[in-house]
Formats: sequence, C-alpha cells, structure tokens
Amino acid sequence: MRLIFSSKTKEIFMKLKTGDQAKEFTVKDYLGKTIRLSDLKGKYTLLAFFRNAECALCNLRVHQLLKAYPDLQRKGLQILAVFESTEESIRNSVGKKEIPFSLIADPSNRLYELYDVGRSWLGVIGTILTGKKEMKEAEALGFEMKKVPGMKMDRMPAEFLIGPDLRIEVVKFSKKVTDHIPLEDLKSYLN
Repeated sequence: MRLIFSSKTKEIFMKLKTGDQAKEFTVKDYLGKTIRLSDLKGKYTLLAFFRNAECALCNLRVHQLLKAYPDLQRKGLQILAVFESTEESIRNSVGKKEIPFSLIADPSNRLYELYDVGRSWLGVIGTILTGKKEMKEAEALGFEMKKVPGMKMDRMPAEFLIGPDLRIEVVKFSKKVTDHIPLEDLKSYLN
C-alpha cells in the first residue's frame, strides 16, 4: 500500500475530535482504485477502521453496514473500510462478497497511526464480558471466532463521519470491539 501524507501530518498527534479537519491521505483499495480524501469533498464519508479482515465481529459490522448501505447511500454517504490486513487477506475473507464500498488494506498501520486509532487489552476483556450477543450473531452469520496469524488482538475499531467540507462531524474511538456509531445516528446526521 502506498500512502502519501500531507504536510499537516508533521504536527504533533492529538486525538481527533468533532470539528477537526480530517487528515489528508491517498491510498489504493484492495482492488487497486486510488482514493484521495480531498477527492471526497462535497460528500459524507464514513471512515471506518477495523481490526482485520478475518475478525468475526468486524465482519458483523461490515454486514450491518451492507444491509443499511442502500439507504445510507441514498442519503449521500460513502464508506471507506480500513483493515490491518493484506490485500490477499481481504480478498480471501471480507472481500469474498461483493462490497459496494472501498476496502483498504493497511497492514503497516499508516492510516491507523495517522488517525490515532488505538489498542486496548481492557477493550478486549470488555468485549469478551459484554459482547456475547454480538459474538452469537456473528457466528450465526458464519463469521468464525478465531485467531489469525499476525492478528493484533488488542486493536480497537474507530469510526469517523467526515462531512462534505472534510471536517469531522462524529468521532467514535471504540472502547470495545463491538462499539460503533449506531446506524440510526448515522442516518440522522445525513438528514
């Protein structure tokens, strides 16, 4: 993956918050399509960071986004889903289905670092203790709960709703793997 940082990324990293300018990047999705954040100006974008392409709970969230996507897309939302996985790993797991939004491989964690997406073993423990419903739902959909070589178990997801002016309208640094911006909240921001 090639990633080009803007000159603004030389600033000291601080957690992004509502109202901040989204950090510029240029990447290729796993199918080779070039994506520049600045090219998305004028549209709403959900920039969603996941653990890895094989993560059952991450695949559950992708499934939820897929189900809601026709309505979200009609309201003007596009989605960029970032995984700590290789392109091949994405192709062999979450990318097996036809996904109408971009899946981005970031095994070197450059976008994760740019957006300060964190890690937390407490979040993993919290997910294990409180995420049984989501785990059962993921398993029922065929997403297997397993450890994959190279998987960073302590990675926490994060989601950023970026407005048409490329300012961040909603920030969600997850405290557990099952913690995301509620779909109904996303829809209400788009109205």
